[in-house]
Amino acid sequence: MRRGDSRCAILGQRVDFADFFTRSARETVRLAWERGLLMLFDCRGPPIDVDADEQALRRSLSRLSHAAVAMVDEGSLFMTAHAGWNDAGLADVSISIAGAGGCITAGALSSALQQLELAERSTAPDAPAGSRVAHGVCPITGAPISFGAEGDQGILFALDLVMPARLQPAAPMPSAGGASAWLLSSAPQASWSLMRRLQRLGWRTTHFESAQHALQQLRAGGPAAAPALVVGIASNDLQAEDLQPMRPRLAADVPLILGTLEPAAQAGAVDCRPWPFSPADLIELTQRVSQRERSADDTQPAALISSGWIGRPRAVVVDDNEVNLLVASGLLQLAGFDVQTARSGEEGIERCRTHLPQWVLMDVHMPGMDGLQTTRRLRRMQHEGTLAHFPIVAATADTTAVIGPACREAGMDGTLSKPLSLRAIEREIDRLLPGLRSVAMTR
Repeated sequence: MRRGDSRCAILGQRVDFADFFTRSARETVRLAWERGLLMLFDCRGPPIDVDADEQALRRSLSRLSHAAVAMVDEGSLFMTAHAGWNDAGLADVSISIAGAGGCITAGALSSALQQLELAERSTAPDAPAGSRVAHGVCPITGAPISFGAEGDQGILFALDLVMPARLQPAAPMPSAGGASAWLLSSAPQASWSLMRRLQRLGWRTTHFESAQHALQQLRAGGPAAAPALVVGIASNDLQAEDLQPMRPRLAADVPLILGTLEPAAQAGAVDCRPWPFSPADLIELTQRVSQRERSADDTQPAALISSGWIGRPRAVVVDDNEVNLLVASGLLQLAGFDVQTARSGEEGIERCRTHLPQWVLMDVHMPGMDGLQTTRRLRRMQHEGTLAHFPIVAATADTTAVIGPACREAGMDGTLSKPLSLRAIEREIDRLLPGLRSVAMTR
């Protein structure tokens, strides 16, 4: 599926876009969690204020997010926004709501698209079986909407907007400089999005499955090993009172925070904040540590911000389907990689030349140069010495007996079945690049 070329401007009051999008996502998080879905959230782009009808835009997003949650029976939901700004004073905003995992029946999907007033179009002749494509206009905002689905592998809604905007007053983006952030959640998946967002701001992250485990680490490690930030994600197994015993063992200026779907409040020594956190929340927390004076007994030793700081490994995802690109790149980011995407074999080769990866995830069936041909080309370049070696793993929904041998003959190192899962990806990374993921997940 490709996004439509048309755009829509929605005029109204001035709105901090990142804050608006975060508040809108909180409703979707609640819906997803009630259905047992893993919810991943991200908002990227420069800090901007947009001129928009906030109520209309919120209703438009709510309409799509409710539909997306209802279309996914199990698995993951990704809600992301990318905002760009140009010198003409316009923001180009792309919002994606994607689901990966078991999807509703074809008949129910047709009914849902009809309710959303989206008209189905013919798919490409070489599209996988079960693919669906639809387009339409939001009746609330007039914004163009695109939809794509590929069998039971996933669905994707795309909403594109152009709005008058202005950049917020410029300020240097803070960096935690390698300071330690501890994330506490009974379900590790709940903290994955936050982990990646913190790492982009220079934090080293460590996950604990309970407050008790984190407290044991504090007792064993002493003040020098203590974190500069502790964040818990509320659940039936983790509440504010579970975090309280950590407070006496943390420096007084170390934030102790609980992300919660309930209204924010102060619970003793624990700062309760609405979940997910906005970009402004994370910037504010990072500014605290970046402005803190280092001292001999500070909780952040200088070694964490030394010149030996190592960046995250890079991955390239090659796939002609936008749903698969979004899901695969999101899962690889959660596994510890910075990700580049390519929509064709030719583009994949160029990505590998200009952004040498440590890992490539390759779709097998693509129009033009398919994944097998692309892999052979990359291996030939490596044999000739014009490209360094890296693992190439196939991603395919093909279940025929010949696909595995064909991938191995082309030079691929492994095969992953669609729909992709984080656990399967992590197993392949650990098999082919042992030790890399444990380092990457702290960067």
